Amino acid sequence: MKKLSLLLMAVAFLCPKVANAQDGKGSINFVPYVGVNYSDFSGDASLYFGKTSGKVNFMVGARLEFQIADKSAFITDVNYRRLGVTTDAYTQWFTLDPIGNGWIVGDYDKDELIRELKERRGVLSENKTVTLDYITLALQFKQNIIGGLSARAGLEASGCLAKKWNYHYSNYYYYKDTGECIEGDESSDADDVFTDHDYFSAAVPLGLTYDYKNFSVNATYHLPLTKCAENKGYYFRNQAFDFTIGYRLPLRKK
Repeated sequence: MKKLSLLLMAVAFLCPKVANAQDGKGSINFVPYVGVNYSDFSGDASLYFGKTSGKVNFMVGARLEFQIADKSAFITDVNYRRLGVTTDAYTQWFTLDPIGNGWIVGDYDKDELIRELKERRGVLSENKTVTLDYITLALQFKQNIIGGLSARAGLEASGCLAKKWNYHYSNYYYYKDTGECIEGDESSDADDVFTDHDYFSAAVPLGLTYDYKNFSVNATYHLPLTKCAENKGYYFRNQAFDFTIGYRLPLRKK
């Protein structure tokens, strides 16, 4: 109880100190920032991949804050961020078809695949990670709550720059006669996997900002509105949460 009382006293003491972070109507601030994000897939990810785990990646960006009232601001935000997932239990079997016209792909249990591949020829691919690089433009409204604490909400559109599929493989194809298995790690364009892919996606950013003097700390959840990829009727959506730290540079002070 004593610790809680001391904490509340500290907050009460700090709130007036951070009030100067809220500039007057007509002020404009430029805020470059860096941070990290945590992302995973939703939608049909569990049906397609079996099981996924989130990934932690980096992001960098900048925003312009237009103070439309003493406690309200309009924000335009541009950032580069890397999203993606780890697929824990997804395998594919690549082998020549009986008349040699190309590749056939099957999704099976790993132990079953290994038994089949020892009888025939092929490559067992255990997919590990999907990495997606985006440029995002966001428009947000920022409303001060108390002291330096503000809430944000808006709309964002993201364009995909690259999709990478990193996987581990076991190659029984060239070594059937000797019974050898050659293993390795490879990366490929994820468009090879996401046969029906989307390069643009939209989301609603919902966040909190804490401004202290010229420093700005932000936590944001990105609620997906559209899918980020599709394969054979399976849809995937980005689920992302990020934490950034920026520095406010006044362009016009009021």
